[in-house]
Amino acid sequence: MPELFKHLSVTQMAALFCLSALALTWSGVFLFQRLMHSWIHGRRNANEMIGLTLAAFAALYGILLGLLAVEAFQHFSAVKDIVSKEAATLAALNRDFGGLPQPIRDELQDKLRAYAHEAIDAVHPSPDIAQNPHSPSPGLDALFALLMNFQPTLKSEEMIQTETFTRLNMLVEHRRYLISAGEDGIPSALWWVVCLGGVILIGLMWLFDMELHVHLILSSAMGLFLGSVVFLIAALDNPFNGGLTVSSGPIESVLKVMER
Repeated sequence: MPELFKHLSVTQMAALFCLSALALTWSGVFLFQRLMHSWIHGRRNANEMIGLTLAAFAALYGILLGLLAVEAFQHFSAVKDIVSKEAATLAALNRDFGGLPQPIRDELQDKLRAYAHEAIDAVHPSPDIAQNPHSPSPGLDALFALLMNFQPTLKSEEMIQTETFTRLNMLVEHRRYLISAGEDGIPSALWWVVCLGGVILIGLMWLFDMELHVHLILSSAMGLFLGSVVFLIAALDNPFNGGLTVSSGPIESVLKVMER
């Protein structure tokens, strides 16, 4: 996603895309009627050829937008699923730590709550700060250090220690996936193709020969729909900043239970 969109809300993004498409459509219709209408439709009406070209181009461009929309939605859904899994792992760890003796139990649960706050911040990072999925996590490092230093005396404690190491490694994987997902998305080159295709599609609508009010109505419908589809792709492209964002609600719910 372009950096500009990461600072916009859903309403601002929708207005930007839809109104920009509408403004481009109307300005082109008025300019074409004055400057180029007689050049294209001077000898005979070219609406039939324009319609065939528009239909072929719209089919190809529609396939591109459809694939991008599906990819963006799948990416958004995958991130949402990882957040839920991370919350479930935190809840399981909190339960496992309850089976360990004091004082290690309280120390681990305190560090786990600290990491839960860190995980919530990871879901809502600042758009101005670059995220590194391989950067160390203070909360996870503290949990690993406590578990490594713990010497179990019972078989049950040894089993819990083994299981918690497995769950902590799962948290590492979830954290890295979520941070890297914020930097992934549709490449900028593909965004240029989307923008160029949209301009061409709207430009083909300018070329029709019809009454002005009909031309404006049909072109506006095309422009608004095109703007809304591109807005949807852009809103889903970054699940953390700008547009539709993934909620940290599952982790916050688990944290409330741990803080009781």
